Amino acid sequence: MSINGIIARKNFTEDFLSEGNWEVFCKFANQVGCLIFGRKTYEMLTNPKEYDILPIKNVYKIIVSKNKSLRNKNKFFFVRSPKEALRMAKKLGFKEVLLAGGGNINSEFMRLGLVDEIFLNINSVIVNNGIRVFGESDFEHKLKLLEIKKLKEDILRLHYKVLK
Repeated sequence: MSINGIIARKNFTEDFLSEGNWEVFCKFANQVGCLIFGRKTYEMLTNPKEYDILPIKNVYKIIVSKNKSLRNKNKFFFVRSPKEALRMAKKLGFKEVLLAGGGNINSEFMRLGLVDEIFLNINSVIVNNGIRVFGESDFEHKLKLLEIKKLKEDILRLHYKVLK
């Protein structure tokens, strides 16, 4: 994301992120083994013109969507709520998951108090308009900074614990 919290442009493109951003994300996703994200992120990630999803083909992907027509396939699992997503991850054998957006899903998990830690990959760019890492929602959480790590020349990872 940009240093001011933008994860994508309003048209859902991420052309402002560095080339190493996808590589860093895929490495982390493969370490965790299970991703949770929303329908719009699902549509973006499965668009072959935008992304090569091959680097995360072995990662389980749980998509939170109200769309009842979406069906489970090839390590993609569709659920209706954040809590149902966590139940599915547990059923698949995961104790940890990587919540990967978009902003509305991130906010819903935060609002429900379902996030223990936050990892933010910050790219060296400022983008004035776009989709924020957390969409508009009514929540507030204090955080404790655990680590700052330089991943690439232009990417920092901030690691926070959510204080409850």
